[in-house]
Amino acid sequence: MTKQRSSKSASAVLRRKPLKVVPQEAKLIRVDFGDYLSGLSYAPYTIEYYQRRLLRLAGWLCEHHGRPRMRQLTREEVPRLLARFLRGCRPETLACFRRPLFQWLRFQGRYTPPAPRVLWRRWLDDYLDFMRIHRGVGHTMVQRAQTNVSAFLRTLFGRGKANWAEIKPADIWRFAHKHVRGAKPGYAKDRLGQMRRFMRFVQMQGACSPQLLAAFPKMAAFGSSTRPEILSEQQERDLLACFQRTSSEGKRDYAMTMCMLHLGLRAAEVIKLRLGDIDWKKRCMNVPPTKTGQGRQLPIPKQVFIGLQDYLEKGRPKEGAFDHLFLRHPRRRGHPLSGSALKHTILRAYRRCGFPRSWSGTHRLRHTFASRLHQHGADLKPIADLLGHRHLDSATVYTQVAPEALHALAQPWPG
Repeated sequence: MTKQRSSKSASAVLRRKPLKVVPQEAKLIRVDFGDYLSGLSYAPYTIEYYQRRLLRLAGWLCEHHGRPRMRQLTREEVPRLLARFLRGCRPETLACFRRPLFQWLRFQGRYTPPAPRVLWRRWLDDYLDFMRIHRGVGHTMVQRAQTNVSAFLRTLFGRGKANWAEIKPADIWRFAHKHVRGAKPGYAKDRLGQMRRFMRFVQMQGACSPQLLAAFPKMAAFGSSTRPEILSEQQERDLLACFQRTSSEGKRDYAMTMCMLHLGLRAAEVIKLRLGDIDWKKRCMNVPPTKTGQGRQLPIPKQVFIGLQDYLEKGRPKEGAFDHLFLRHPRRRGHPLSGSALKHTILRAYRRCGFPRSWSGTHRLRHTFASRLHQHGADLKPIADLLGHRHLDSATVYTQVAPEALHALAQPWPG
């Protein structure tokens, strides 16, 4: 019996027979709490799922006298309450009910954040706020910085207070050596760069000496180029021709590839596109903010416009409550597409075209877009604007010159 209980999932709990709920609490969960989540831009599917969990819990509280009502819950009571309500369930199920409960407490104005488990947490929070507000860094880069800086602070201070006066350059060197051990040169260089930027922030606060910042070793990555090989014009045609545009899935894959190859969109920007982001009359697209935290507006070329219109009219699933432009088709039909699914789609297309086995990922298409513009005479500033870069140095990584274009610059050696 215990083994069966341990395999319970959140969906099994939600399929139980409905319990009676106090009408006032049901109205509060169904209407007011739903409006609150809508104001936070939650998807309709997520809102309904949260409401079902709260209604199940509210009914259980009504049947067990002496328990607090939903409007009386506090954060301290949540772990004990879920342990009784979901006795024998998996930790994943407890987490699925914990999230809506915490949102419910925020909606009620009774959510108290947990006490920090580490005393150096303020340094991490201040640095992440500095990245978001002052540097305009996007969510993805902030998450990467959070992972690396947390590891750095945890190694130096454990759970204690960040006392920078006790840190020596030898401590910095030992951490750097351990943190990049076994990593590729390019990846190790990126990790150390993130640590160096954080230490520069610490120095800006007057908490450490310049010697600590200089203690971070510099990683040389000269062995291989970090730029992926771009597609030739023939490879571009082969890639676009490999999609079966007679099927709904093929129309979707073709339209997504066109957005990356002829608009230079990132994979994260493609999957975040909504129906309202495209102005069909003006033929322009509002790209949602992702990496840099800033969006941009792009004109849609004719070929891309035709591909998007064909998918929207003849390929995109009509059912579902999601307004994402690109949706799933075979499995979980009508749900938003994930980043991993998009990358696997492009990888399978590479294999069908017979491209090198080392090719993977979608960034190659973005590099091809920028390099093609550069080869046709476009300046770096317009290319940076189209790519969504704030600095010209970022755009130079995406611009490559064909070797045959350099032949005209080669002068005969003086005899």
